[in-house]
Amino acid sequence: MKRKILIPLDGSDFSLQIIRVVLDFFDPRDVSLVLLRVAQPPSLPLEASSARTLLSGSLPLSGSYETYASAVEQGYEAAEKELQAVRAQLMEALQPEADRLRSLGYAVKVEVEFGDPAQRIVQYASDEGIGLIAMATHGRSGLSRLMLGSVAERVLRSASVPVLLLRPDPSALVKSAAEKLAMALGKSKKLRMVVATDGVIFGQRAVELASELQPLLVGDLTVVVIASEREGAERAQQVMVDTAAMLTMEPKPQLVPLVGYPDEVLLNYLETHPTDLLIIGAFADRGAGGVSTVGPTAHRIVQDAPTSVLLVKGHPTAIRRVLVCAAVEDEAIVTVGAQFAQAVGAKLDLLHVMPASATLYLAAEPDLPIDVETVISQGTRLSSVLHEWERKLQEYGFDRSSIILQSGSVQEMILQQARQKDYDVIVVGSESSPGHFPGSIANAIVRYAEQSVLLVRIRTT
Repeated sequence: MKRKILIPLDGSDFSLQIIRVVLDFFDPRDVSLVLLRVAQPPSLPLEASSARTLLSGSLPLSGSYETYASAVEQGYEAAEKELQAVRAQLMEALQPEADRLRSLGYAVKVEVEFGDPAQRIVQYASDEGIGLIAMATHGRSGLSRLMLGSVAERVLRSASVPVLLLRPDPSALVKSAAEKLAMALGKSKKLRMVVATDGVIFGQRAVELASELQPLLVGDLTVVVIASEREGAERAQQVMVDTAAMLTMEPKPQLVPLVGYPDEVLLNYLETHPTDLLIIGAFADRGAGGVSTVGPTAHRIVQDAPTSVLLVKGHPTAIRRVLVCAAVEDEAIVTVGAQFAQAVGAKLDLLHVMPASATLYLAAEPDLPIDVETVISQGTRLSSVLHEWERKLQEYGFDRSSIILQSGSVQEMILQQARQKDYDVIVVGSESSPGHFPGSIANAIVRYAEQSVLLVRIRTT
């Protein structure tokens, strides 16, 4: 019999953080989850005001028994109607998280209770045979930091079952660049795009692609034109004129002239102008080299930009095929990649590279594709992840056939897959904070891929 875990939630992002801990500690085959929301009962609506004094214990000075009885009945009916409406709203608010957990293989029950939170949590645990209560505590700051939140402390003192408490990390609530980009691509907010060029052909190709993407991504586009101090005002003016001539969309995007070292002035601009997606090509210091070469300035911008970056390589006139590369924890990358591919009307492949040792228990040949159906049927954590990815892909018009599993060296498999098919953009995530170069895998893709690279920054700080 599965052990029941009660997870009290209060509607805040803080309270949700305990769920990740539960997923790390408990396998879906061993436990079932109960998401419990405890709220204060709603007050009587205005139409029941004639019954307010009666229900509060103070009788009117005059009136028949029938008047009293009718007032009581109306009051209780109105109160019950309001209670059920609030219950339905709270249940609906819990459903997305419940559905997500079910897609990962967990049995999930959703409950709503009214009353004192600590009392109702303890009573529910006792009545329903709960084996563990897992909850977050808001805690305090300053001198009272050692104190628990009042509800958590009372539950800890009163519950007859074990209690797992988490003091959440407030910094985890700061939305990452990946989350902000996903919100913008998902039309939850206006996408803010910036494209930067210093007038060389590689930068102008980035402007061309940005002008093509702007109507597809339905965003606001700002064009930053950079000139070095040694080039002089005449050269800067010519770059502005040439760039403006390339922009045929209406309304015209804003052109912002900057003078100085490209990486320095652009990064300073981004610090004061929040951006969801930065689009750049190579700059004047690219020098000679193959298609994959972008030069040190572009690399420094990718390293330090506080946002996701689309690094344009070659001469793409349109984006027809996208390769999304995701690790097990990269749900945000899958979301951004699917949203991006859907928005630009491109085909999508989702690649996950497993360790070479995985071929031992999958009976697969190294460096060859692994059968997705086989992995999904095994009931492992990866199976649950693939189910979640499939659900996310379907949300944006793709399906399971888009998923590719390989085993071996991650960066080698990504570059090999990219060479074998005609991709225009590779989407890859970076766990590194701004100011730190992307991890070894993302770094290798940025440096050696011949295709344009959309580097989605997962961390913000």
